[in-house]
Amino acid sequence: MHGIMSGKDGMNNMIRFLKDVIPDLYVLNCEVGNGYNDTLFLDMYSSVQDLTNCIVNDPNVADGFISLGFSQGGYLLRSYLENRTASQPKVLRFITLSSPLAGYFCGVHAPCGELPTLPAIINSLINDLEYTDFIQNLVTASSYWRNPYQIPEYLSYGPHLSLLDNEHSFNQQYKTNFLEPDKFVLFGSENDGVISPWESAWFGFFNDGNDQNVLQMEERGVYERDLFGLKTLNSQGRIVRIRSGMDHVSNVENEAFVKEQVAPWVKMDV
Repeated sequence: MHGIMSGKDGMNNMIRFLKDVIPDLYVLNCEVGNGYNDTLFLDMYSSVQDLTNCIVNDPNVADGFISLGFSQGGYLLRSYLENRTASQPKVLRFITLSSPLAGYFCGVHAPCGELPTLPAIINSLINDLEYTDFIQNLVTASSYWRNPYQIPEYLSYGPHLSLLDNEHSFNQQYKTNFLEPDKFVLFGSENDGVISPWESAWFGFFNDGNDQNVLQMEERGVYERDLFGLKTLNSQGRIVRIRSGMDHVSNVENEAFVKEQVAPWVKMDV
């Protein structure tokens, strides 16, 4: 699944690299909305619905599939996983490449990296409209914008991420579904340059009240309380965190990385 400010064609090189290693690999390369613009401005619920429609309408994945998401695409696949109904295809293995699984925030102390368009849109309205229907329906990534300086407002409003994390309200089905894949294979990198903090790719995030100190997955409240299954998965050895060393775009463009590090997990050899 492609990332933000891109379309499904942005995954073509990665697909080619994977098929070099796994010639008989079937790939369902989904598009959300109309590509580039809609990755920025299509609300998250519509985005996830587009992804869901793409998956359920392909009979080749009816018995389940390995999900592979890059950047925002990994977040969308997480939402599909947790919202999946019993009649929809199962996620057999969950693989992400630098995805903001624990949220995204920048602009106070943490630099906003190489995608200034998104933070500029939200930062210009910070403290006023970030957790309102207006912004949440306008800017796709606002759904996982977790402002550590506005946690009471974040939890009270209940943006998309707070629901997936079972923080705003608790949904047992989200947790049940989250535990279904055999493994969560999470690639992240301190050289990413886009995801902030980069540890969000490993379910880490800024401590509440600042954007300088990052809590690793095991230090966060959502883990300690096992709100959506992270602690259970980790105790069973089903979470694999891999430091790729890649910058953001290289996750899908670096041939050696895809063939040597990603392909074995797609083949389910490991």
